[in-house]
Amino acid sequence: MKNLSNKEANKVTRECLQTALIQLMSQKPFEKITITELVRRSGVSRTAFYRNYESKEEILNEVCRSFIDSLSASFSDPTFQKDPVLWYRCFFQDIWDHAMLFGLLLEAHMLNTSAFTSSYSLVKKDHDGEPASLYRYLAWEDAFSTIVVRWFQGGRKESIDFMAEFCSQVLVF
Repeated sequence: MKNLSNKEANKVTRECLQTALIQLMSQKPFEKITITELVRRSGVSRTAFYRNYESKEEILNEVCRSFIDSLSASFSDPTFQKDPVLWYRCFFQDIWDHAMLFGLLLEAHMLNTSAFTSSYSLVKKDHDGEPASLYRYLAWEDAFSTIVVRWFQGGRKESIDFMAEFCSQVLVF
């Protein structure tokens, strides 16, 4: 890390801490993880930890935000807007591909509500200021997040194709 700029070194430090937190969360509940365990697992100093984060909750929030951002990145893609089945399919595939992280975030109560869908740009773009438009979006958001969480917690028994078709038929927005 000696040849890295401060910005690059901080990025590496943050990634190490995030990775360590995810690894520790796979072994024990978030609430039981200590800063000492986290810095030891990440290989960074306590000083480096506090230079980058104020708390382990801040790391978890950043991991969650990053995950949500990656899930919602396609939401404004015109290709997906023209083909909602494809968008739903990609969304459910992303959940499948990142099942460990999704499950850990659920266990840490980061995704148990509509929080993981609320970052979609749709509410900013397609909501035209009319109350009906806003409430339609909120209904879609809550229904979709409930379906995704229940599907995941139920063991992902229904296929991704089934979920995509179902959501595109039932969750029209």
